[in-house]
Order: sequence, then C-alpha cells, then structure tokens
Amino acid sequence: MMKYITKEGYFSISLIIFLIILFWILNSFSFVLFLLLLIFLFIFRNPNRILICHDIKAILSPIDGQIVQINTVRKDFGECVEISIVNSFYNAGSFYAPFEMNIEEIKYRYGLFLDKESQNLNFLKEKITINAINNSSKILLEIYAGNLGKKIRLDNISHSLKVGDRLGFLINGKIKLILPKNIRIQAGLGDEIKSGSLLGYLI
Repeated sequence: MMKYITKEGYFSISLIIFLIILFWILNSFSFVLFLLLLIFLFIFRNPNRILICHDIKAILSPIDGQIVQINTVRKDFGECVEISIVNSFYNAGSFYAPFEMNIEEIKYRYGLFLDKESQNLNFLKEKITINAINNSSKILLEIYAGNLGKKIRLDNISHSLKVGDRLGFLINGKIKLILPKNIRIQAGLGDEIKSGSLLGYLI
C-alpha cells in the first residue's frame, strides 16, 4: 500500500480499516466506512510521476491542478511573473520541486483554512513561502492551505533540491510560482496540468 498511498494518509486509512474490521466483528459490515475508505484512498493516492527534465532552464508544474492566474507582479527584488495553480480535492496532492533550486529561507505563516477561491482573503490563509535560487535567479514558491486541509504538510527537505524532489502534500490549496520576468511561458490560463508539466523556460 505504501507505494500507492502518500505517507500523509497512512494514519487515517489505517484507522478506517481498523474501524471496518471492528464493526464487522461486533455488528455487520459498514458500507459507510467502506465508502469513506475509498474516498481516503482516492485523496491520498500517490500516482507514479517521473519529473525528470534535462533542460536546467525549464520550469515544471509542482502539482496537479488548474492555472488560474498569470500576472505581472512587483516584489522587493523586482518585476516578476506570477503563475497560480489551484489544486482541487480530486487532484493528487503531492507537490514537487519544479526546478533545481537552492533554498535560502522557508517562512511559515499560520492562519485560517479558507476556500481556495477566496482571493481577497489570502492574507488570512495559512501559508508557506520558500525563497530559492535557480541559476542565480531568485524564485519564490508560495503555498496556501485550502479549506479541506488541517495544515500544509511540508517534507523535511534539504537545502539543495533537484527537479522532481518531493516537497510535501496539499489538499484543495494553491501554489504560486513567483518567477523572473525573463521567462517564456508555455502554458495558458485555465489549463489543467499535472505535476511535471512544462510551464515555461527561463530566458
């Protein structure tokens, strides 16, 4: 099971299996619990994704979802391109490093678990910001919790990451990539994408 289920789902799924067996012994088979087990197996599934890219300038999607925003924004370090990807509950929740990067800082902001569509309330949402360097370019990953997640689950990641290294798990949330303005975007607004899909190239 461990090969097909993310580690974040082990406890919940094991607990439901235990309850199914207990109810079966004491009373009868519980179809409600069995349905709940199927839902959890679906949510915590671990699809076999191989995120390998030989182009060091390529930017890949870190997670399954839909591109909902492609904007130009200004940060402290200059003008940037922001790509926002929304992950729904029916998308696989594991997210990965979208490029080779050296992590400079990880910032945690504890907050509320609001609906991913609540754009105006982003400042209230639980958030993790990863400041990283890719080929001397500064890049940010902003990870927002959704209303179905109790917290953002981030792996114990190292300072230096390769493309495709697992970063964590997210349910019904959003990931923003803050990229240098010198990027050639290969994806469009509204595109449904999988983790490892090509988003663009740094020029």
